[in-house]
Amino acid sequence: MKQFLVKYNLPLFSLVAVGVLLYTLMHWQTMPVTQRMLGLFVFGITLHLWEEGHFPGGFAEMIAEKLDFKSEDIHFGQIITSCYVVFIVFIPLLFPHVLPLVIAPMLLGLLEVGAHLLAIRMSPTRYYSPGLVTAVVILMPISLYTLHYIAANTETHFSTWLLAFLYMTAGLMIAQRIVISASGMSYSDFLKNVRARLFSTKKRY
Repeated sequence: MKQFLVKYNLPLFSLVAVGVLLYTLMHWQTMPVTQRMLGLFVFGITLHLWEEGHFPGGFAEMIAEKLDFKSEDIHFGQIITSCYVVFIVFIPLLFPHVLPLVIAPMLLGLLEVGAHLLAIRMSPTRYYSPGLVTAVVILMPISLYTLHYIAANTETHFSTWLLAFLYMTAGLMIAQRIVISASGMSYSDFLKNVRARLFSTKKRY
């Protein structure tokens, strides 16, 4: 079952994402704006996962190499990532009026841009990390538009944004810890490697 999920989790996820996109487009006029944007986000983050893993792919391998991250099955992380996407995107899709749930994936959309830029920072000889294009061209515009719409048209409080941030961060940390623990690396060593790479003084050549 594990090998089946490793091999087919993204194609199966993509079928669901296409269904969500079609449903969103068919019911566009009757759906609240937040739900429309979440529907688009589901499809956008699916394209993002394809770019990271297959076209051109290599993001997981790139990070593993730079952080001395060793695992018997580097693609195990794809399953965990898919589970996290379900947690962060599909639940809000069902509750589009619960603002912290809606804001959380949009914060993730912005975080993805930063994460891929940091990945480039850790690789002094590269100017691209797989996933950067979809993060910048698709996820960031959807996220910025949605966050602007929420800020301009709904009543939010500091607690609304804080809960959204915590919802996003908690799921991300849990997913990250599962992948790192499965590899046998301690979380503290992982963070040390991240800091070492980010603050490396190596120059591009």
